[in-house]
Amino acid sequence: MDSQIVNQEGQIFRNAVETILSNCRDCYRCVRACPVKAIKISNAQAHIVDELCVHCGTCVRECPKQAKVTVSELDTVKDMLQAGDTVVASVAPSFAALFDGWKALRLPAALRMLGFSHVSETAEGAEQVSIRSVEKKNVASICTACPSVVNYIEKYRPEYIEMMIPVTSPMVMHGRMLKKRYGEDCKVVFIGPCVAKKQEALRPENRNAIDAVLTFEELEGWFAEEGIDLATCPESGFESFGDLSRARLFPIQGGMLKTCHIDCDNTELSVLHVSGAENVIRLLDIPPQDWGYDIVEPLFCENGCINGPCFHEGEEELNVFQLKNSVISYAKKAVGMPDASTYEDVDFSSHFRTEDVVDESPVDEEAINKVYESTGKSNPDLRLNCGACGYSSCREKAIAVVRGMAEPEMCIPHMRRLAQQRTDKIIESSPNGVVILDSELNMIHMNEAFQKLFMCSNQILGRRISYLINADGFEKLAVGAVDTFEAIRTKYGKKYHEILYRLPEEDQYVGMYTDISGVKFNTNQFDLIKRQTIEHAQELLDHQIRFSQEMAHYLGKSTAQNEEMLRKLMELYGESEQ
Repeated sequence: MDSQIVNQEGQIFRNAVETILSNCRDCYRCVRACPVKAIKISNAQAHIVDELCVHCGTCVRECPKQAKVTVSELDTVKDMLQAGDTVVASVAPSFAALFDGWKALRLPAALRMLGFSHVSETAEGAEQVSIRSVEKKNVASICTACPSVVNYIEKYRPEYIEMMIPVTSPMVMHGRMLKKRYGEDCKVVFIGPCVAKKQEALRPENRNAIDAVLTFEELEGWFAEEGIDLATCPESGFESFGDLSRARLFPIQGGMLKTCHIDCDNTELSVLHVSGAENVIRLLDIPPQDWGYDIVEPLFCENGCINGPCFHEGEEELNVFQLKNSVISYAKKAVGMPDASTYEDVDFSSHFRTEDVVDESPVDEEAINKVYESTGKSNPDLRLNCGACGYSSCREKAIAVVRGMAEPEMCIPHMRRLAQQRTDKIIESSPNGVVILDSELNMIHMNEAFQKLFMCSNQILGRRISYLINADGFEKLAVGAVDTFEAIRTKYGKKYHEILYRLPEEDQYVGMYTDISGVKFNTNQFDLIKRQTIEHAQELLDHQIRFSQEMAHYLGKSTAQNEEMLRKLMELYGESEQ
């Protein structure tokens, strides 16, 4: 697992994402996917560097072996319920995409069956955040509902901190509202699709608002564990107050601006909504003084929270456009209860801090060149910039190696060249003769031991193997009659042991030959010789039966085969018994 970290209050907690090292298998996919390259490769395994991480959860979604997982707080929530606390569920508005249609009407009852005292929509907090954000926005303002965007700006673009609207997120705002409504002693559990929410809840200023965060994946697993089927649950409403018809749009791109009653149809030059880590990073690459926007709503997940990393645990791939339609459809059906509470005294503020994590110290060119040399890339033509290691260029990867974030062995083309070189060395230094044939059984490579055994040279490369030795074993491999072939044969007065096999991916054939002319046979070797003899005899018998009607025509050929078989028997037995 990844190491623990300490927050500003000195409290120790684990990262929002941890690594199951036993599942981590040299693929570097998380390195490729991480928008801030917060993955360190050590001993061929990927570790999250928390100081660099923005907790977007991309690595969780992208890992093909489930080596990256969110830290579960399910046991914490169960302990709250077991202790008899008043536990309130705050359900993110993106739930309508996952629990669409009739499921949305039954989800509240299912949550109460788990033991939640009250079930409310986080959209209540979203509505209040929108009101406060409009009040607090400046000439150029960045909305701060997305915690990964906040993390990114604090760590990588601190020059934008002054432009961030100092209003907390819907989750935190709702948590504070619920504690006012049900008492400060109640426990608030946020349920949504976001990894970063787990880390946001641990920020010192938010500790009094949210007591635990569950993902939708954790919730679905909990339903399955308790045997709760939404289809058997009664319809029931959320304990939500106010007009939430716009606030329920928060999880889709542009939803916050819509809730703020700001025109955001993409034709206004001063208003922008953007989603996806790459697009957000490109936007923030523009110097603040060159911005022409009055207000920007950035979301780190492409298409918004409906595409969060912990949205669904099943294998079924959910279409993001259908998810969007489900959210919009649910928003149109919003019927909120009148809200008698006032929230003027609820703290909606947020505080941002600079976390200078970018290592801007120049990397010595000599150190980069040493990495190039160690990976066989001294020649610029060999710097393929293929991206297999997870970095966009060989130079970027070399810098990561110098800074201790990557290992030279991550270069796939280099490791393949090394493997090929090792294979070539093994073949060339082998005391056994080795020949490699193409798909047409033409010789394309032979080592020195093979040339010595059969008194030939590379000049015959390109010819069929039958030009040099008996090829029936290779021919059986070629037609798929056998997977491997083994025989003891005699040629040029030498007795040799032959083992043949096929390389299916390369569509090539390999033959390995051992000179056994001076070897005294044991029982097993005699058995092999006898087995060959029986096979030859059976082949001859089958041949004679099949063509018995044309005996005259094939008489000469059969006689020749008999003579050849008897000659081989005399050679094999005669020489082996000497």
